[in-house]
Amino acid sequence: MVFLGCATTSVSSEAASTLVALKPPVPPAPEMEPVVFADRDGGLWLSYEDYRSLERNIIALREYAGQLEVIVEFYAGDD
Repeated sequence: MVFLGCATTSVSSEAASTLVALKPPVPPAPEMEPVVFADRDGGLWLSYEDYRSLERNIIALREYAGQLEVIVEFYAGDD
């Protein structure tokens, strides 16, 4: 006995509504705190407050990148 299958390209309305419900929301881009580098003695200088602002910006961008990776994995699937 031979079974021939065919792939369908259409998605049922129930499956489409399920995919819409599972679709992860796009995270908002983080708001960056201003960081001021000062020219001093032939180099750049950061005050302690600006250093902490830069650190918070980096942490926020890493979290944002992690959220975007989850979304990319959702659409890429398990190949």
